[in-house]
Amino acid sequence: MEEIALKESDLDKLKEYPLEDVICSESNIFYFKKDFDTSNLLFKKLFLTTPKRVERKIETIKAIRDSELSTYKELILPEEIVVVGGIKSGFTIREVENSINLHVFLKDNNISNERKIGVLKKIGELLERVHKQKQEFYIVDLQDYNFLVDDKDGVYVVDLDSSAVSRKTPLDSKYIAIDAKTRDANKYKINRAGRPYPNFNVDNYCYNTMVLNYLAGIPLHRLDYSDYFDYVNYLHNIGIIPVEMLEIYVNQYTDKYNEPVTCYLDLIPDTINQGSFQVYSALKKIKRP
Repeated sequence: MEEIALKESDLDKLKEYPLEDVICSESNIFYFKKDFDTSNLLFKKLFLTTPKRVERKIETIKAIRDSELSTYKELILPEEIVVVGGIKSGFTIREVENSINLHVFLKDNNISNERKIGVLKKIGELLERVHKQKQEFYIVDLQDYNFLVDDKDGVYVVDLDSSAVSRKTPLDSKYIAIDAKTRDANKYKINRAGRPYPNFNVDNYCYNTMVLNYLAGIPLHRLDYSDYFDYVNYLHNIGIIPVEMLEIYVNQYTDKYNEPVTCYLDLIPDTINQGSFQVYSALKKIKRP
């Protein structure tokens, strides 16, 4: 990868990219233009720039570029290394024009549930495609913040420098935690610190959870063991989750391989009452003796 050198003082001239309601935990994003370059570029400036961390990200990017994955238009890969004051500090990345973050897209009440489910389905289909590649590849940090949606409902994955390409090193992911629900499921291989190794089951867990959190209207992965199962059953009982999806969400905490919910999304009704957790909580209190 080519390198672009900047001075510390050059950073003051860069305009920050608006992220709206998006949380970016590892970097700042700036508009960036090179000399004679008329394209829209962004500069992803990492907060932590230790050599080992940055080199690992560079190795990941190069591995993706050298694989079949380089042909996927949905994968927005960093292009050049940006060196600030002699320190490798981040990457340039192409801006996806006329796009919004998936997190913002899913929260927009002016966008129909049908469109939102359609976009979530496209992400699941993309995930199934990349899992079939010869090159072992896992997105790992598979969460709504790391996807963009354009004005034609095309989907794009960003933050791919945190993904895993033929790597066994444990990586951080947004949704999966080795807790009371997951500790006894042997399919989640973990290290001594309790962090999961990247694999097929972790990616599908994160994708399924992203879908479930949208349907539930709350981050269900944060609930304790009993409340999680009770509420998933409640969503099934009121017709939001079909029985096939219910079985998948239960099996995520067993030793059965995680199946993506993609092919069952068409069974979800167009009208989704995302305030139903409050209703569920009220009903649960009434049913108590």
